[in-house]
Amino acid sequence: MVDAGFAEIMRIDRADAESLLNGYACASVADALGLQAVQLQSFIATGSATVALAERLGMQVQAAEDFGIRLGKKGRIGLIVGMLLAG
Repeated sequence: MVDAGFAEIMRIDRADAESLLNGYACASVADALGLQAVQLQSFIATGSATVALAERLGMQVQAAEDFGIRLGKKGRIGLIVGMLLAG
């Protein structure tokens, strides 16, 4: 279970934080990052990146996809959590 304070720092509610940790990127997660939920969900599931996501990560699309693949699914979720925590 996600701590309420942890979810608050990420600017999402507890249920959405739980969903993210289970591999589902809901609209509030995407909104907090200025991205579309479908972009994040695709990245979590397969490591595929869009231009917008790659720009958010500060890299080219191919580099973001290579990085995402190397991270694996749990790593991609952790990266998104880190992005939320960083604001």
